[in-house]
Amino acid sequence: MAASTRVAILTVASTLWYIASSSLPALAAEYNGLIEVGDTGKQIVELVRSANRDAGFSGAVLAGRNGKVIAAVAVGESGGKPLEVTTLFEIGSCTKPFTAVAVMKLVEQGKLALDDSIADHLPGVPENCRAITVRHLLQHTSGIPGTNYQGSGTKLAAVLPLFLDGGPRTKPGERHEYWNQGYALLSEVIARASGKSYTAYVRDEIFKPCKMQSSCFTGDRLPKGAVASIGVSTTGRNRGALEHPYGEYGFQYRGMGGLVTNLVDLWRFDRTLAAEKLLTTESIAEMTRPGPEGYALGWRVTRLDSGRTVHYHSGSVRGFLASIRRDPEDDGCLVVLANSDASAPFDLVQSQCEAVMEGREASVELPKQLDPKLIEELAGVYRDEKGRTMTVSREGGLTRALIDWHGPKTHGYLSATDTDQLSFDMMKSASPLTFERANLIEVERDGGAGISALTIVELSLRFERVDEQAAK
Repeated sequence: MAASTRVAILTVASTLWYIASSSLPALAAEYNGLIEVGDTGKQIVELVRSANRDAGFSGAVLAGRNGKVIAAVAVGESGGKPLEVTTLFEIGSCTKPFTAVAVMKLVEQGKLALDDSIADHLPGVPENCRAITVRHLLQHTSGIPGTNYQGSGTKLAAVLPLFLDGGPRTKPGERHEYWNQGYALLSEVIARASGKSYTAYVRDEIFKPCKMQSSCFTGDRLPKGAVASIGVSTTGRNRGALEHPYGEYGFQYRGMGGLVTNLVDLWRFDRTLAAEKLLTTESIAEMTRPGPEGYALGWRVTRLDSGRTVHYHSGSVRGFLASIRRDPEDDGCLVVLANSDASAPFDLVQSQCEAVMEGREASVELPKQLDPKLIEELAGVYRDEKGRTMTVSREGGLTRALIDWHGPKTHGYLSATDTDQLSFDMMKSASPLTFERANLIEVERDGGAGISALTIVELSLRFERVDEQAAK
């Protein structure tokens, strides 16, 4: 091991030792890039490493139980350098619980009430929207449809008419419909009630008490000593964690996403919340009381087969995926961060780590791997007669195929069959996690034995190989 690498991973060990205090046993003199405690911790670390090796997962995972870190591991790379447990990731909609905590802090400070009309805090709310409350925005029960997302920039007067266009389609409070822009409006409620910008209030009232020293927002400067990951996108160009996905941190993203953080800071957030040093017992109970379809105030709430109740949220944005799951009854949490928005590797890690944490068997039959030489031959871009593309690439030991239908996209994996044809497998997001064959793929070679075309057999749809630069 190079001296510089050894110094880096020893720094990681020191950081996690600091945040976990005496909750971890003494670490070996040479820290090997992870923390694993007990059988559950070892299983999680091995699962994450296997997912990196076999499915191309790139990211970081932390698991806690009984107030202690039992697993912390980073795999994969960013910009040619290995990821570490202190690497920063953008967490997309996992920002929403932080927005909810900020609202609850203002409630405790007497600066607003959950059942205040949004018109009490936002100028220009039309009459037909005055029944919408702060609580409704937090629960996604405003009655405003999720399709009301047009509007951007930093001026409320410019976006409010677009966000609230047409008013509620159902009576506020009755029906859950996920609406990102409700959280954009909450960011302005927070700003006006507190007298600070949304980002300043979150920094002062959440980051500081939680000692989240590396956390920030898209568009911020990189914190001193921190390393931000580069997110690999399946739908557009790659982007750094601090780079705006939507041009600026305006109402098109503020409050609903944009928080940039790492495993260390998220563990500190979890511990401060668990110790009731961030919010009171009553505020936490209010925030985690499920509403329609199990969505509480910034958290989804679900009851496991074991009888325990967990609070969780997921996040997805170009180049990044994230999941935070808190288990108050087990005094623990599970955090999964990825610097790729490829869903299958992420879902694989998330579902299998959850299974291990719940004491269930963690097993999934991955698509059958192809011969490495065949993967190399297949890799590239293919186009049908209507200009739609199929992109084939390696993802760990798997062969990923992405079909762009000029808008909608189909994600799958090519796997071996008993014939010369390939199977196009798609992940079924269910429990247990499975990959199921969707179609057969016929491989066509040119005279020089190179692969020239791929045909989806059931659809008789032929994609011819094209020059990759021309396809961009």
